[in-house]
Amino acid sequence: MADLHVTSSTLALRFSRGEKVGGLVADLSVPLTAVVDVEVVAEPLREKLGLRFPGLDLPGVRKVGTWRRRGERTLVSVRKGQPALRVRLTGRRYGALLVGADDAAALAADIAAARTAAGGVREVRIRIDGEPPLGATLTLPADSGAPVPAVVLASGSGPLDRDSNDRRARFDVAAQLAGALAGAGLASLRYDKRGVGESPGDWRAAGLSDNVDDLGRARAALAARPEVDADRILLAGHSEGALLATALAARGAPVRGVVLLSASATPGEELLRWQARRIAPTLPRPVRAVLRLLRVDLDKKVAANHEKIKATTTDVARLGGAKVNARWLREFLAHDPRTDLARISVPVLAITGEKDLQVPTADLDVIAATVRGPVQVHRFPDLTHTLRSQAGAPSLGAYRKELREPVNPEVLGAVIQWCREVAGLDRVPD
Repeated sequence: MADLHVTSSTLALRFSRGEKVGGLVADLSVPLTAVVDVEVVAEPLREKLGLRFPGLDLPGVRKVGTWRRRGERTLVSVRKGQPALRVRLTGRRYGALLVGADDAAALAADIAAARTAAGGVREVRIRIDGEPPLGATLTLPADSGAPVPAVVLASGSGPLDRDSNDRRARFDVAAQLAGALAGAGLASLRYDKRGVGESPGDWRAAGLSDNVDDLGRARAALAARPEVDADRILLAGHSEGALLATALAARGAPVRGVVLLSASATPGEELLRWQARRIAPTLPRPVRAVLRLLRVDLDKKVAANHEKIKATTTDVARLGGAKVNARWLREFLAHDPRTDLARISVPVLAITGEKDLQVPTADLDVIAATVRGPVQVHRFPDLTHTLRSQAGAPSLGAYRKELREPVNPEVLGAVIQWCREVAGLDRVPD
């Protein structure tokens, strides 16, 4: 049977030889700082885990292996008649562990004590009121005591959960930012987008303006928490999340500063056509050959799709047989970030990688020239839109490999240092 063991700095999971063969699993070790929370599950065999892939499932008797569902991968080893621990993780390959243990309650207490001793973060799952309500996680520094500065984290476009993950790609940006911020003495709030995770609704039916409203609700929910200093709240967004943060700050929301990661300062329709031109040469050679054979001009194809989208009137429409978030696209195509940027008077930090295929690096200069408040910009030479580094020529095909690595530590370091200074935790150098 699997053995879950905690030390002063790590949580280790060791499988028996039979489990490794039957469930196609391997031993695992994670730092305690990656542990979000731990709970005892009395009847783990009844838990809804999603699809088994791969693993061994003897109904009502035994489960060992990997189970997957939207936005989460769980490593499992449970058997009949034995309680288990569910350990939620952040920034790791698995989002959770479900492991049987005869002394589950005692082991949970040991893990909690070890996390506290190691300076582990404290996380509270909350609900953001409104229509629809949004599932969220408040992350707090260990032993924070007095109210602390805090950051609202906004993820990129599409059906992303509070950690910036979906079933096809685990960007994990918000989760890793939350952990880094807590380690530096700042709280944070991240949330599931509409129709994702614990948030009801349909992400396809939400417009860009709806997403700005949701970020506003998240900021208000964070400001209402007693653990947080409501006068020292910042916004941080990645990709679409950066547009949302820009828009909310432009509305005059009370925030101390704004962090823009991979942020666009280009009108939406122009940006999507730029992306098509930039991405086309990076496509695999066979794909490029087929496009040439069929005489497909990607730039013209994208422009034609834009006209089809602009002709729609519904929230959701079909384009090429696939459902698309038509309302969001119409609003995005018409959106010019420069209008919002010109209304911001609080400090702004903007970071973009020179290998970003989805946002022009030159937009950093536009941000610096347009924002009315003080602006700090950083260009990272090998950084891509995923906020990871990529060797060689930039390519979307390398994203899958990149996402196995953590967010670039220099990016996290720059964000942490700037947030601490703007929140007043560190003195800004003269």
